[in-house]
Amino acid sequence: MTAADEAKQLDSVTDRVMDQESMSASKATEAMSALASKRNKDDQDASLDNVQVSKEDVELIVTELEVTEEMAKRALKEVTSQRLVKEGQSAVGEALRKLIVSPHTITN
Repeated sequence: MTAADEAKQLDSVTDRVMDQESMSASKATEAMSALASKRNKDDQDASLDNVQVSKEDVELIVTELEVTEEMAKRALKEVTSQRLVKEGQSAVGEALRKLIVSPHTITN
């Protein structure tokens, strides 16, 4: 085997190792992003647990839009916690609007 052939083989091995390292780094980045996303969702869920909603409001939304009780509660809690409701107003109108306009943003 000539020196040129040995150099080619060495380059080939080095290229493979570098490709594997780069794939590992991208997988690690994806995993970190997923963890951060989950942590943010968990934090949001914890903050929503403290929000109280009226049973009558939940029933009204479930009846009118035929969504699950969990989705109705979540929508009410989100609009209340995001302060989309003005002082003295009910959150039902905003929750209905949110569910009609973008129901995919409400998750259980």
